[in-house]
Amino acid sequence: MDFRFGLLGRSILALIALLLLSGCGAEAFLAQNRSSELLKTTEGAWEVIRYGSGEEPAATEANSTGENQKTVPALSAAAEAGWPAPETSSTAGPTALPTATLPPSPTLRPTNTPAPEGTPTATLPPTPTLRPTNTATPEQSPTPTQSPTPSPSPTPSKTPPPTAVPINVGGVPLDEIVIMSPEVQDTIRLTAELGRQLGRNPHAFSKIGDSVTLTPHYLARFDSGQYVLGDYGYLQPAIDQYAGSFERFGVATRIGLHAWALFDPLWADKEWCLPNEDMVACEVRLNNPSVLLIRLGSNDSGAESAFNSNMRALIEYALENGIVPILATKADRFEGQDNRNNTIIRQIASEYNVPLWDFDRVADIIPGRGLGGDQVHMTMYDNNDYTDPEAFTRGYPVSDLTALMTIYAVYEEMQQAGDA
Repeated sequence: MDFRFGLLGRSILALIALLLLSGCGAEAFLAQNRSSELLKTTEGAWEVIRYGSGEEPAATEANSTGENQKTVPALSAAAEAGWPAPETSSTAGPTALPTATLPPSPTLRPTNTPAPEGTPTATLPPTPTLRPTNTATPEQSPTPTQSPTPSPSPTPSKTPPPTAVPINVGGVPLDEIVIMSPEVQDTIRLTAELGRQLGRNPHAFSKIGDSVTLTPHYLARFDSGQYVLGDYGYLQPAIDQYAGSFERFGVATRIGLHAWALFDPLWADKEWCLPNEDMVACEVRLNNPSVLLIRLGSNDSGAESAFNSNMRALIEYALENGIVPILATKADRFEGQDNRNNTIIRQIASEYNVPLWDFDRVADIIPGRGLGGDQVHMTMYDNNDYTDPEAFTRGYPVSDLTALMTIYAVYEEMQQAGDA
């Protein structure tokens, strides 16, 4: 019989049972009716909780959210369908149903729940991290290797490599500005080799000159960056090779310098030079150059013999000390219109087979020969921008460009000789 009572119905039933069993103790009555059916509503569905003789209902525990939960000992098929179980006879006694524990709902996030005691837990080894290894390659049967077929040697081209352009300045050919015969090339290489043995600095050159060279307009812009080579960009390696030397004046440049003062200790800088040391030896000691750029003659008027002998002594000193000398002609005619000092310079360069920077030749294309009002010092420009045609109308920009061309030619020969 299916009982669906409220609280009042259950109370009446209990009273009737007490009256009928007045001759029996309460404990006996309860023992014979341990198999009762209780009805409970959980989350809006009917469940029948059946417990057998000698079993107590499971205790209620509170979950983490505050809701009451029960561990369900057993569920009948009717209970699973939401209906109460059919009434059973009490004569044979209640039959204990097997306990079936519902599995807990699976947790979606990983947990580190310890395993129950006594239950061996399989520990997974950590996943190895892949990293580059020097794993030995399994031995394999050697595969015959074909010998590489030699490539045919390229046939030397009869076409010479392109010549660096431009090869002139204002229409003056390069070989008329930089005078360098095969004999001069030999001298450069032999002198560079001696310089290496003496420990000369292949990245340094020194200047020897008068007031024309003692100005920031003379070569210094190649160190300060105030230049644009334009079509003459092939000269950049020389600027890199001798960085720092272009803006250095040294102790062998002096206002009013004469050739005969070169080896006189009285003209040496007392602050930098040793007692009885001339300016040339002093400059070599201080800078240790591999190249000497010489520009003299404007102050040597009326003393051709002394100029000639002292210039020769200077060239010999440089060659004997492993320093490549570069002689330069000048634009002025201060010693006379016969241009005698430039003639002497050309003769010395030819006899000693040393490089000649013939600025006198290229000055012919510059308005006024590139000279200022005193007809000795050269005209100036804001910068050495050789993409600007105006730069080729001033003395110092053209002087700097042609000097750099000569330094570059010497640098190339020294590179072939093994200097670096």
